Amino acid sequence: MNFCEGCNLACNEERCPKCGRKKLRAVCDDDFCLVGQVDRLFGDHLKERLEGEQIECVLMPFGTGVRSKFALPLESYLLYVRYKNLEYLRRILKDTDP
Repeated sequence: MNFCEGCNLACNEERCPKCGRKKLRAVCDDDFCLVGQVDRLFGDHLKERLEGEQIECVLMPFGTGVRSKFALPLESYLLYVRYKNLEYLRRILKDTDP
């Protein structure tokens, strides 16, 4: 598995599927990897659940600049977890899909 340090993305390809970068390295268990975008309410709930299981995660606010201009909270997060927990989190997300 390869890792793009610019996008924090773990992938099987030789080139990053997000930015096209060729210079990828082998992923390490402690690398924070982008899982995807989640809405605020679900992200906050998921973070509490993961912290209860001693799994580190990072929620980066994400959204349009218009909301920031008016000092409103952004509507979603970019979700990152360590590579060693990535598959576990993908299973959780798959199980919660409607």
